[in-house]
Amino acid sequence: MNTKKIIGLLCWLLAFAIPARFALLETEEVGNIPGLIAFVGFVFLIFIGYWLVDSSSDNKESHGH
Repeated sequence: MNTKKIIGLLCWLLAFAIPARFALLETEEVGNIPGLIAFVGFVFLIFIGYWLVDSSSDNKESHGH
């Protein structure tokens, strides 16, 4: 496994473990600003993880060709 892919998977794990809890699950106990920051962090970690996993794929794949 590639190190970029491992880091991307860890970003996804971190995104669903920490910010998703405050941004999506426990919204009653969190105020507007911390909830917004947690949601932005959640989205940021999801996209960074996707970029890392997608960029770690082999260039030998034909991508439908």
